Amino acid sequence: MDKLAEDIFQYTAFPQNHQIEDVAQALIKKFPCLKESGSVTGYYGWMISLKYKMANYRTKMRSIGCPEVTLNSVKNKSSDECFPAKNVKNPKKAEVNFCPDHPSGENAESLEKLRLELLKDVRQRNSTAVVREKMSKTFSYRRREVVQESPVVGDFKMKWPALFQIDEIGAEFQRITTVPLETTFMAQLDSLVPQLAFVFKKKGGVSGQKIAKHLKILHEDIQGDILQDQRNTRMGIYVLKREGGTLGEYKDIGIVVDGDIVLDSIKSVAQACAVMLGVIYALNLAYPRELKYYYEFVQKVLMQMDGAKLSPKVLGLKNKILGESK
Repeated sequence: MDKLAEDIFQYTAFPQNHQIEDVAQALIKKFPCLKESGSVTGYYGWMISLKYKMANYRTKMRSIGCPEVTLNSVKNKSSDECFPAKNVKNPKKAEVNFCPDHPSGENAESLEKLRLELLKDVRQRNSTAVVREKMSKTFSYRRREVVQESPVVGDFKMKWPALFQIDEIGAEFQRITTVPLETTFMAQLDSLVPQLAFVFKKKGGVSGQKIAKHLKILHEDIQGDILQDQRNTRMGIYVLKREGGTLGEYKDIGIVVDGDIVLDSIKSVAQACAVMLGVIYALNLAYPRELKYYYEFVQKVLMQMDGAKLSPKVLGLKNKILGESK
């Protein structure tokens, strides 16, 4: 059990119930003699034992200063959150490197020095390789700030301007999840769009009417300017139409978070959707409640991250898509 807890921790410090169940099921499959005779599943007791074992292992790792668990200790919380179960910070979107250790030989002071160097590097020409290397090296330092302090986006952009570029957002997403952002998103989108369009067109009623409006984006120019109320925009993609332009010609496409433009000059709406996902991960933002099913579909079906357990709505859509692809 100790070895199992250690192996699970390498994957995630806070496994979900379905992940614990997968391990317990694999355990009795590997060792049939461990199957519980009085249990319907044959492994319920092992699930409970694994949960307690993981809690004990987290306590052990907390005592040696593992950042992913120490950030949830009471002493590291603000005065209004000083309860063990209050605002627990843990991976919720299949993050592999949620709050990693600093690189060997580095500490907060040395990494802060690199951050200050990056402020100069990002303004220099032909510094892409240098910026990329230092951004990779300072990932753990930046990640702790994002996870522990939930900084204001505008302030964080001033501290880490190099992050707010399309390539670096993609690199940060891959550091967090190990999954390439744009290549995965675009490849999966290309393969699923025909099935999605067919499924949506068959949808009737009010839902079908709403979906039809969104499908027009695939065939028509986008009208309007959502920047009119930018200051009240918590999270969104803006598209500025070029006056007199043809289909797909836009003055600008960008991303707004908390009223601040965090990225602009994005090439296409599809790329903006991919980069928006990267921004959410890079800044450790929660999915907007009104778009929770959209982002669940993007994360678990499109990006294929933690797709073992889907909500009924997303599972139903996935099954319809698979049915249309046959």
